[in-house]
Amino acid sequence: MLPFHWLTKTIAFGLGISFSPINIALVAVLLLGTRPLQRCFTFLAGWILANSGALGLAVAIGGRLSGSYQLGSRGPILMDLLGAGALVGLGLFQLTPAVAIGEENWAMQLMARLPELKGSSLLALGAGCALVSPENLVFYAKEGGMLLADRTGLQGDLEVGAVFVAFTASLLLIPPLLWLVSGERLRGPLVVLNDWLVHRAEWLVGVFALLLGVYMGWEGLHGLVELGMS
Repeated sequence: MLPFHWLTKTIAFGLGISFSPINIALVAVLLLGTRPLQRCFTFLAGWILANSGALGLAVAIGGRLSGSYQLGSRGPILMDLLGAGALVGLGLFQLTPAVAIGEENWAMQLMARLPELKGSSLLALGAGCALVSPENLVFYAKEGGMLLADRTGLQGDLEVGAVFVAFTASLLLIPPLLWLVSGERLRGPLVVLNDWLVHRAEWLVGVFALLLGVYMGWEGLHGLVELGMS
């Protein structure tokens, strides 16, 4: 099993993927239509499958690269610095007003088409929404690098990978879980929440990406200092 501080990173990376206002809004909209829970969990199944597959691919590619280039202790440091640069850049880009307006328009168009989507289309949409976000690639790479560096074996990788995937879906599961408890009484609050998520919450993603990017950059620089002292 991973050390505790690495487990906290696994949870943070998983939440970084789950913390997506537009995708939470999509789940909320699915609850407002016909067969709400069935369609909602179909979307979430695609989301979970995509995150699982992406993490497995990151581990496979990372293992091949580390074996080919012998990155050694510099590998995690390089990944921290590259990931930090990517997250800071994406965070700043996300806070650009024109980008927020474009994403809002895209979200509104997608939500307007949701009633037409059923079965396999919803499954594909859930998978596509997980993989289309550039910042998610950083989280996949970081989590894959941690699994490779710790060398916990197949069972350990599966256990920690399961924690990661569970947290990638955690925030998206809140609306359907509340629906199971409250049912139709949740319809009004969901409409309000959906409007807020689409029109006002996207900047939170940018701020979150900036904070995590700064943290990863600090870790990378700290690793460089330790490597130079050794």
